[in-house]
Amino acid sequence: MVIYKDFYNLLRNVIQETGEDTEYDKGTFLDIYGDKTTSEIYDDLINNASSLDGIDSDTKAELIKFFSVFVNKSISKKESLNLTDLRDNLNFKLKNILFKGVPGTGKSHKIGEIINDKNKLNLSDKPENVLRINIHSASSNADLMLGIAITTENEQVSYKEKQGLIFKHIQKACFSPYEPFVLVLEEIQENSLNELIGDLIYLIEDNKRAKIYNIKDFEKEEYDYQTLVEEYISKLNAHFVEIPNLVSIDEKNRKMIMPDNLYIFCTSNYRDDKKVIEDNLLRRFDVIEVYPQYKKTLEVYFKSQKVSDFLEALNTSISDTFDTNEIHPDRFLIGHSNWLKINDSSTFKEKEFYKVLLKVVIEFKEIREIDFKQGIDEIFKNKEFVKYLDTVESEKNWVKIAFKAINKENLNYQLLVSLLQDKVYKDILELK
Repeated sequence: MVIYKDFYNLLRNVIQETGEDTEYDKGTFLDIYGDKTTSEIYDDLINNASSLDGIDSDTKAELIKFFSVFVNKSISKKESLNLTDLRDNLNFKLKNILFKGVPGTGKSHKIGEIINDKNKLNLSDKPENVLRINIHSASSNADLMLGIAITTENEQVSYKEKQGLIFKHIQKACFSPYEPFVLVLEEIQENSLNELIGDLIYLIEDNKRAKIYNIKDFEKEEYDYQTLVEEYISKLNAHFVEIPNLVSIDEKNRKMIMPDNLYIFCTSNYRDDKKVIEDNLLRRFDVIEVYPQYKKTLEVYFKSQKVSDFLEALNTSISDTFDTNEIHPDRFLIGHSNWLKINDSSTFKEKEFYKVLLKVVIEFKEIREIDFKQGIDEIFKNKEFVKYLDTVESEKNWVKIAFKAINKENLNYQLLVSLLQDKVYKDILELK
């Protein structure tokens, strides 16, 4: 048990700065609190226990600061509850969604529609309720949940607990129980989501989330986060996990819940054959495959139907080429987003077409690491793709004409890239 005696020498330094007349450095405080834990002392200080009536307000403030370090609390974190009632916006049933597919298929766009749609979460006027994080190889649990921050002041090194972005967002959701909140994690495939959010994985299941919007009456108007969590657990019999103290040596762990008003939406790109999602995540997420679109719809609007038809034929050829040896040939498909703005009436439509096609060729080689002969070359020679290129209306189709201009005999990667770059970046390549 961590008791006051363990900190007596440290406390003397605080007392000497706040006033000798308290006599705490001469044993009085030690006599009262020598056998109490630091948490008990902190609670007495916060609640103005009668045993501390003799302490002047300035000294008490310093003592609260001192003991807050060791019990991992903060005197500045008491917040008012926000009881704005937006529970009609909490009727969207899918709490955890993973949108999965190749780049450029509109996964993030679909998330945006859910967030802003008046018939779904209706958060267009509350951007502060939405947290978007682009996950990358350097992302860690310490950045997103809890970590340790090291600071140096007056040549003294100190360690403090650092709350990550996700942890803070969970707190915000807890303090506004009647509003929807959203956490968007973009491109999770490069990391283990288990490692990134830790014990939160256990709590995101529907039957383990805390239905905090069901509480009608709260005991207080202001709470610190941990006290609020304790009330939720008590009133809702909610599931929770315990969080160890990273800096404090207080023995009492804190608790964390997953509020049911916090939605978790993720995107994952198929860029290689790595396992994108672990089995235990698959059980907790609604997984929605998002494929390339080709026609003019409300969500996807091509400015050129000819370009749309070309992309559809190209992707059909890609599927045919990789269907024999690949479990997931759809991971090689080309997303539609880069092709949408190519306009039949544009003076530079061929240049725009070549620029997007160049990105496709480079991606196949550099990112997907596909051999040219077994990849691009076979796709271009696919009989159905060749048939599409040679249909009667080819002579009037600028897209087919533009493609045939770079689809030479004995094509290789270097030649194809050179031809495309000459169409797109000729003025730059000719600089001396």
